[in-house]
Formats: sequence, C-alpha cells, structure tokens
Amino acid sequence: MMMKKTLWIGCGVIAALVVGWILFWPKSTAPKALTTSSRPTLWVLSDPHFIAPSLQDEGKAYTEIKQTAAGKDMDYQPQTIRAFVHAARQARPTAVVITGDLTFNGAKASAESLAHRLAPLTQAGIKLLVIPGNHDIYDGWARKYQGSQQIKVGQISPNDWRQIWAESYQYAASTDPASLSYRVNLNHDYQLLCLDSNNYPIQPSSQAPNTGGALSADTLKWLETQLLAGQRAHRQSLVFMHHNLYQHNAQVHQGFVLDNATALKRLLDHYGVKIVFSGHIHAQDISHDPDGNSPITEIVSGSFATSPNGFGEVSLSPTGLTYHRQALDLSPVLTRQERRNPDLVHHQAYLKRLFEEDAQPMAFAALAESKLPEKRLVAATKLFGQLNWQYFTGTNNPSAQALASLQASPDYQALWSSADLRGYLKTIVVDKNVPDNVNFSETW
Repeated sequence: MMMKKTLWIGCGVIAALVVGWILFWPKSTAPKALTTSSRPTLWVLSDPHFIAPSLQDEGKAYTEIKQTAAGKDMDYQPQTIRAFVHAARQARPTAVVITGDLTFNGAKASAESLAHRLAPLTQAGIKLLVIPGNHDIYDGWARKYQGSQQIKVGQISPNDWRQIWAESYQYAASTDPASLSYRVNLNHDYQLLCLDSNNYPIQPSSQAPNTGGALSADTLKWLETQLLAGQRAHRQSLVFMHHNLYQHNAQVHQGFVLDNATALKRLLDHYGVKIVFSGHIHAQDISHDPDGNSPITEIVSGSFATSPNGFGEVSLSPTGLTYHRQALDLSPVLTRQERRNPDLVHHQAYLKRLFEEDAQPMAFAALAESKLPEKRLVAATKLFGQLNWQYFTGTNNPSAQALASLQASPDYQALWSSADLRGYLKTIVVDKNVPDNVNFSETW
C-alpha cells in the first residue's frame, strides 16, 4: 500500500512538472511568416521625404526651402500618400516596403504624421515594412518653417523609430542589436532582410545628415547569421536597404554607394542572393554588376516624392520574381475642391514640369558664358531638363535613330559644347545596363 501511495505521489509530481513546463517554459517569440501564399506581392518605394503639414505654413522660410528640394513635390504630399494607400487597398499586395528617407528632414512629427496616414494599410491586412534613410535618424536639419523662421523641432531617435514603426518590428523573426535592421519571413520560400545602412550619431545632432552609409562589422555578422538561417530553411533572401550596392552613375556616386559594398557583395554572393532593392539616388535604375563579377541585380526605386510618384510592383513565385514600376494616379481620391486644382488634376504633367525646371539652372549656368543666342540658350536648357527627367525616371532608352537625331540637334550640340555638362550627359542620355521601365524577371 505504501508503495502504491509513493507511486501515485511520484506520478503527481511528474504531472505537475509537465504542466509547469508547458505553462512557464519560454516560448518562441518569432512570428509566423507574413503569408502562406506561394505567390505573394510586394510594393516597394523609396524616399517619400514626407513633411508633416503642421511643420510649415507656406511662408517665406518654407518657400525658400522648397527651392532646394531638387524636384521633389512638397505641395501635395498628403494627396499622394492618400492616393497610394487607396491604390494599395484596392490591389492588396502582401506588404509595402519603404527603403528609407521617409521624412524630409528627420522631424519626429513628420514620421508620426506619415505613420498615421499609412495606418489604413494595416487595417486592410497589408503589412508595412520600413527601414530608415540618411535623413531619418538624428537629422540636424529637423525644422518647422513658420513665417520667415526655421525653428528646431524634435528629431527621431532609434527608439522613436522602433516605436513609431512598431508594426514593422513586430513581424521580425530577428532584429539586429547593433542597428535598426531586421529579418522577416515572407512565406515558405522567401525571407526579407531589411538593412539599416545609415551612419548617424548616437544623440540629437546639430549637423547635416551623413549622406554616406555602411554596415558595421556587428551588423555584417548578424546578417550572415540570417543568411545562413534562410539557407537552412530553403528560403531565398531578398535584401532591402537605403544605400546602393552598385555605382549607378559614373559621375554621381560619392555618398550613394555603400562604403563597404565590396564586403557586402561578397557575403551576399556566398549565400546566393540574387536581388537587392535600394533607393537614395532618386533615380529609377535596374543594374547588373557593372564589373561583371556578381550575379546580383540591384533595383533602385526613384524618389516617390518626384516624378512620377513611382513604386515597384514585385510578384513572387517559388522559382523567381517579376518587377514592374508603376506610376501613381491621384484621380480616384481627389475631392471636389481638389479637382479645381490643375496641378492635381494633371498631376503627372505637373511633376514632370517641376522636375525638368529644377534641372534647367544647372545647364543655364554652364552655358551662360557661351555667347549663344538667347533663343538657343533657352531651348538647350529646356532640353537638358528633359534629358535629366528621362534619366531619373528610367526612360532613357532612345532607339539608335532617335539617339542620332538627338545628338545631331543644335540644342544638344550646345549642351555638348560645355565641358561641365559633357561628362554628365555621357552618363544620362542612354541607359547602358538593364532597361528600367519594362518588366524585369529573375529566376532562381
């Protein structure tokens, strides 16, 4: 009898231990994949440079800062974000990925305002994944523009970023302790590596943001662990970051290409990464390795704040992807009052004109001493604006006949006569790598 009692007591203790283990043993906090679909879609955009309407009053200070905006639309950002959210809710991509420079000048209020405007994506079941750009964290230019004054406002700390964009991090299967990088399991076949490639201070700054970027040694170690995890799970890795892996323009690349791009490329090659998405240069450009040493293709999104308010639509299958750049249509979301505004009704024409006119002073200054007739000078500067727009929108693919006609034209010859413009023209008139505005496909 004593033996039976002892046995029952022993069984009870074991049962209690099992229950305790079930209830209190630490559980895995890694979230599930974003979707079970074998054919998910991503919308990818970059550099929206959003400024909260509360930070400007259309006064003198703001008018002056708009003149330095390099062709960005600063007047109708609320409408473009509203139109983007509407389009996404109609199409229902699995996730929207934004590769940095979400804010115009790193104001915390701008990030909060943008997060509020993008919240309907989450409500529609669309996941939102963001990474910072060089203008987002501790940007010493964070300002409110009131009358003729620029007033300093709160900057975004790394902790602020995690809180404002908490949704992105709640999907993370792993986060990097050394940066704002994280990994998301998209589905059975893919994982998304969202990399913080920026160099920013550890406290609020009074300086201009650092244009350049790099991945620290600690982040590279974390990244290799994530690449290995993907390899073991038989997931293809897609990489997203703000800075560029490749040099996309032979003349304009300083501060845009990652400082340790060679080390990153070597690591990605080792683990079979095929596609990298980035932004920062504001030009729409798809490029294979210019040196021909790597199978990686880099897809750079032009700035969403400039013509044509573009974003990439990525369709995935277990064996590859297709990418197509889309241009935003504002018409479905315009109010009756907004339909009286020609800039909004004909928004693509407005964006194109804004961008072209921003580039023209560069050509005018270069040709000012050339003694060209005024009519030729005006026509040449307009042509330069058009060529610059074609480059930044990825539409610089003239036929051989069209190119010959362009180069023989008096206006082009006037531009070519300037040593200051000639080198830049060589890099923008013809896309010498992958066409940027046709469906791009990659298979594994």
